[in-house]
Amino acid sequence: MPRILFAATHSDCFCEEKKAELTKLFEQQLRSMFSSHNLCDHIVYDKVFFINATNPADQHIDSLKDKLVDIAVHQDTWGEKLPIIWIPLDLKISDMRAEGVNFITKDAILNLNRSNGNFKLTEKQVNDFLLVKHSIGQILYIDEPALRDNIIIQPTAMVNILRAFITDIKFWPEKGNERDILDNLSSTGVLKKTDLFILWSQPAFADILTDENTKDFVVKVLIHLDILVEPKRYNAKEGFGDWFLVPCVVKENIPPEMKNAATDDKTICLAYHLKKTVIPSALSFKLIGASISIWPLKETDKQFCLYFQAAVMDADNNNELQIHVDGQRILVYIIHNDSKQLISPDLVIATRECLTLALERILQFYHCSFGQQSHKKMSDLFEIEVGEICQGGTCLIPLSDAKQKGHWECKNGNKHETLYWCVDKVLREDHTFAEIADNHLQQPPPDDVINKLTDQKLIGNCVVHLGIELGLSINDIIESMDKYHQNVSGQINSILIKWKNCNKKNMVTIYRLMVALKRVRAAEGLQFVMKMYDVEQKDIEEKCHSSLQGNC
Repeated sequence: MPRILFAATHSDCFCEEKKAELTKLFEQQLRSMFSSHNLCDHIVYDKVFFINATNPADQHIDSLKDKLVDIAVHQDTWGEKLPIIWIPLDLKISDMRAEGVNFITKDAILNLNRSNGNFKLTEKQVNDFLLVKHSIGQILYIDEPALRDNIIIQPTAMVNILRAFITDIKFWPEKGNERDILDNLSSTGVLKKTDLFILWSQPAFADILTDENTKDFVVKVLIHLDILVEPKRYNAKEGFGDWFLVPCVVKENIPPEMKNAATDDKTICLAYHLKKTVIPSALSFKLIGASISIWPLKETDKQFCLYFQAAVMDADNNNELQIHVDGQRILVYIIHNDSKQLISPDLVIATRECLTLALERILQFYHCSFGQQSHKKMSDLFEIEVGEICQGGTCLIPLSDAKQKGHWECKNGNKHETLYWCVDKVLREDHTFAEIADNHLQQPPPDDVINKLTDQKLIGNCVVHLGIELGLSINDIIESMDKYHQNVSGQINSILIKWKNCNKKNMVTIYRLMVALKRVRAAEGLQFVMKMYDVEQKDIEEKCHSSLQGNC
């Protein structure tokens, strides 16, 4: 893992005596914060470099350079042997970097490689070269289908790109449209794509992002990093990708009245307890970003309920989902409008599996970012706890313990049930629907019905809920969402095709599709299928009521 140093700027604003006083204060604060940190060996907390960045001859800048070189020499990768055949391509990329080139296509890299004659690499060797250079921080190469065709050969360019919209208020323009955009972003967390491009058109950034293709590529990179989040809910006037959510810039705390909505009688709790001493802010931002790309953010007074290290989402029409980062815990509340007894087991297991998978992926992302190729399971890095709200606080026990008992007694002397979170899979083996449905509704739906449902956008954007109702696994659902990342219709179609092609043929019926559409409240899709098969509304309502006991 890289070492972390601390430097302070604007030393020219203080006299020598004040500089010495501030340096001592900074170092005392850093020692207090990091001397007992579990990663203290990677943090240089006993030295602060107080520099004047406007003076190239500043001795503290030289001291900082010397320290950086000393750290580099002691890195694991220092002195590591690299293939000699890589050198010609490496030198050409270095020359381009020196000429101020920040971005290059992979095709251009391959052309550079072919020009090296006897020293040219195979395409696989080029890919290995790029991955190694990425792992040591010399380039940014993301080997994902939508991103691998472009390479950032000057990673520091990304710092300036981010600085356009992630920056302290003291660095905002004094007035004008750009300041209004940043002010709105800070208060709402919402950033229109057109506004982002306006910020990038400022002189400080225009030389980096020189064309629309480069801007679109950078947007995809920022989405991949969960810095920009494409919202789950969008209206018809604004297409998918016309605006983004930026969790890391939101400063407003969640209102007390919203947090207090998690009452004893309506709420069940899930918590992820990371075994590290602290949850990095970036991790919490990524988890919140991943969550709001699955469930739609709740809106109150035309404002999204996105807050600093917290978010409130609509799990469905009857349930609210809240996520809070609290110290070493990530707390998740499922809040029913009326009673926690009415919370669907399907929603519970879907929430747990989706968030667990998202957290594992985020931890894997950070693990790989530090160049660590461990086979350790990411689930070993955290513990899952479950429980309820009790006397204004959370009463939690480990999930492993909850599975062994039906209830437990907390420190307040209250008895709590464990059944909510202890289902290991969504149960979809009830064949009641197939038995009571007419014969023609027990057949699998033809391809043209599935295609019309998606082509005409008759289902909406309930991807996860639809997949769960059709009995797909969380991994299958997430796979479809990843494959069609910016295409909700593609995600819905993929879910339907996977369901139709699954091995459990008795689950693939027109009637089951109708019930799933009713459960996800896809009214237009349900009406379309009912019309196709001459089904009356009262028939499906009666059958759903009798079979699902009011939960459909």
